[in-house]
Amino acid sequence: MSRWPNGTGKLPASATEATPQVDDHPDFADRDSRDSHRGEELGTVKIARRVLRTVIEEAALGVPGVARMAGIRNDWPHLLGRPLPQHGISLAVHDQTVAMDLYLIVQPGASMVDVGAKVQEAVGAAVEHLLGMGVSEINVYIQDVA
Repeated sequence: MSRWPNGTGKLPASATEATPQVDDHPDFADRDSRDSHRGEELGTVKIARRVLRTVIEEAALGVPGVARMAGIRNDWPHLLGRPLPQHGISLAVHDQTVAMDLYLIVQPGASMVDVGAKVQEAVGAAVEHLLGMGVSEINVYIQDVA
């Protein structure tokens, strides 16, 4: 099993595998498989943004020291040119690569630097292994301690 280094790395994809796509519509997930001959591409796989958010959230919450995802109540990410986060996760998807900002609440006594690095590693591995997508960046913002 390969490990996802902080901020870089991609897993090789077989030429015969279907390429996943994140659909722009938040409530739509579709897997279109058409009849074809063995060895040819079967069709497309579309992944809804909320599925991508769920995979990211579950990976982040599985890291020891993470209490919960933070809710953002202001527009400062939007003013900086970033998409507004939903459930503590902001996504930017380009082709088969995703960039994300994660807003976290950590547990008291946890090393924030260690938690942030482990969240980056866990989320990157989950996105690459479970969804087959590349990761361009994972920015972790610790919002509070609870």
